[in-house]
Amino acid sequence: MKRIDPATWPRRSHYEFFRNLAHPHVGLTAEIDVSALIGLLKPAGISPFAASLYAITLAANRVPEFRVRFRGEEIVEHEVVHPSVTVPIEGERFVFCELEHADDWPTFEGRCRDALERGRRQEALTDNVGARDDWIFLTCLPWLRFTAMTHPTKGTDDCIPRLAWGRFVEEHGRWTMPVCVQAHHALIDGLHLGRFYEELQEIVSALPSRIGA
Repeated sequence: MKRIDPATWPRRSHYEFFRNLAHPHVGLTAEIDVSALIGLLKPAGISPFAASLYAITLAANRVPEFRVRFRGEEIVEHEVVHPSVTVPIEGERFVFCELEHADDWPTFEGRCRDALERGRRQEALTDNVGARDDWIFLTCLPWLRFTAMTHPTKGTDDCIPRLAWGRFVEEHGRWTMPVCVQAHHALIDGLHLGRFYEELQEIVSALPSRIGA
């Protein structure tokens, strides 16, 4: 983790402008081509959920702005951020489940499998992240193909990005999934969102060779 000096930060004016707006969060939803994911990974017995979570977390970590947080007047950039994802439990409810990120697939898949098992044993929704802010919050909505989504936040100073992905849809032999990002505009602009989607598409397209499927 490194500290950012606001006095010399090129983004200072943007940060100051958006920091105290009543609604400072910006959101965007775009579709990603997941034909490689569906066509190669699922027949190989690899969970599309775990592979999607892996790809999205990798992409977020590749864009430095997704790793920047502010705490009062302190601004920091984390070396890596980790996924906290929703997990369904009985009673048509969900809980939060956290795992440490890993760039290599075998380690990530193992951590994901263990974390999901822990999550399914929870009986109530609780805040597990504590005071740490080196997270990205994620959720999967496999029931629908959405074009926009708004995530709840704790307030105007909540600067942890929220991401969601939806149902895989096939049209004319091509599979896509919607991916929504909501982030604090004091830290992330449209340019950074565009870079995230570019990284995500590149990662998803290369997943079969990266995973070895």
